[in-house]
Amino acid sequence: MLARAEISSKRRTKGLGVAIAVLLVFLAAQGGFWYHSRSIMPEMGIVPDVPGERTVHALSFGDEEAFFRLLALNIQNSGDTFGRFTALYKYDFKKLHDWFHLLDGLNNESSYLPAMTAYYFSQTQNPNEVRHLVDYLDEYTAGRVKEKWWWVVQGIYLAQHKLNDLDRAAALAERLRGVRGIPIWAQEMPAFVHEKQGEFGAALAIMEDIMKHPEDFSQGELNFMRVFIDERLHKLDEVKKEMEAVAAEQKKNHVPFTILEPPPSDVGAPRAPSAQ
Repeated sequence: MLARAEISSKRRTKGLGVAIAVLLVFLAAQGGFWYHSRSIMPEMGIVPDVPGERTVHALSFGDEEAFFRLLALNIQNSGDTFGRFTALYKYDFKKLHDWFHLLDGLNNESSYLPAMTAYYFSQTQNPNEVRHLVDYLDEYTAGRVKEKWWWVVQGIYLAQHKLNDLDRAAALAERLRGVRGIPIWAQEMPAFVHEKQGEFGAALAIMEDIMKHPEDFSQGELNFMRVFIDERLHKLDEVKKEMEAVAAEQKKNHVPFTILEPPPSDVGAPRAPSAQ
C-alpha cells in the first residue's frame, strides 16, 4: 500500500510540473506577442462608409423606424467610441451628408438629423466643410418649405454666418418669400439677406409684400417693420402712406399683439406647424 501511495504522489508531482511548464510556455508566448505588437494600433475610422440603400432597407428587417434611430445614434457618436474624443474638423463631412441623405430614405419627417446638422456638426473648426451641411438642409426642406421652414432658416444662418456666402443664403431665403402661415420674422428673412447684400430696393419690396396682409401680423411686428425700413433701409418716405394705412387697419380691427413661436419638436428644437 505504501509503495502504491508513493507512486501516486510522484505521478501527481510530475503532472503538476508539466502543467506549470506548459503555463510558463504560454506566458512566455503571450509576453513575446505583446512585445512585438504593443506599438500596433487598430485603424478605427471616424465616419463609417455609407452602405447602399438596398442594403439598409434589407438590414432593417421591416422596422425602418427603429433602424433609422439606431443608425442616426451611431452617426451622432461616431469618432467618440472606445474612449476616443474626436475633434469635428477631423470628420469627413461629405460622408456625413451622404449618411443623412441615406437615412432620410428611412424617415424624412424626423427633426433628429437636421437638428444634429444645425446644432452639432455645424460647430466644426473647419467652416468650409459646413457647405455639405447646407447642402443637406437644402435637400431636406426642398418642396415642403411651409412644413420645414425652421430648417430653411438654419440653412440661411449657416450659409451667411459660417460660410460667409450671401448668395447661397439669399437663394435659400427666397424659399420663405410669400409663404404665409409661418412667423413674420421668417417671411422677412429674404429682406434681411438682401439688406446685407446692399440690395435695399429688393428688401423693401419684400416688406411691402408682407404689409399687404395686415391680418397676419401684430402691431409690434408692424413697428419692427417701420424701424427696419426707416433705420436700416432708409426708405421710410417711400412707404410711409402704406405703413400708416396698415397701422390704421390694425387699430380699426383691434388686432392683438401676438408673436408666433415655433412649437418644440422631438429633439428639443423648434419646428414649423404642420401644413394645413
